[in-house]
Amino acid sequence: MFSLSQEFHRARRERNQAPLILFCLTNAHGARFYSDRHPTDAALGLLAARLADGGGLADGGLSAGEGSKNLLDRGARVLSFGRLRETLAPFKGDLLASLKQEEAASLSVQLSNAGAVGQRPFTRLEATENLLGATGEVLLGLPGVKPRDYLRRFRGRVESYRLEADTLTLSLRAI
Repeated sequence: MFSLSQEFHRARRERNQAPLILFCLTNAHGARFYSDRHPTDAALGLLAARLADGGGLADGGLSAGEGSKNLLDRGARVLSFGRLRETLAPFKGDLLASLKQEEAASLSVQLSNAGAVGQRPFTRLEATENLLGATGEVLLGLPGVKPRDYLRRFRGRVESYRLEADTLTLSLRAI
């Protein structure tokens, strides 16, 4: 089931807008945002720096900096979103459909491991942080739409990965 905001729905109807597809990889250390092109500050929801001393309120209910994610990396690293496999779950009370075997949704994402000369960012990441169990999300955004209103197309946990010299392929299963 998709949840669309009015803002996203209005922007979707406008023509000649290239959507931004983001892949967010989150673990205990923070979040990483990747796309096929470099995501801008506005696309990630980053605003002008605000002093996070707890003295002011950011949105009327939270102190500045409270509840925010630690942004560790962003870049144009997505080579392919691979395959997204889904099945529809039966409605409650539909006994016959609920007896059939279902497959959980899964996704395969291929990211570039190429960095500056002699550097492999995901090779370093694998040595310091655990990729298995990290949460991955595919978000679809449109120009003029706030990041909080992006369409969440998939959310899953990394169950396996294959790290090669130039690529990292993540296999995720829906949660």
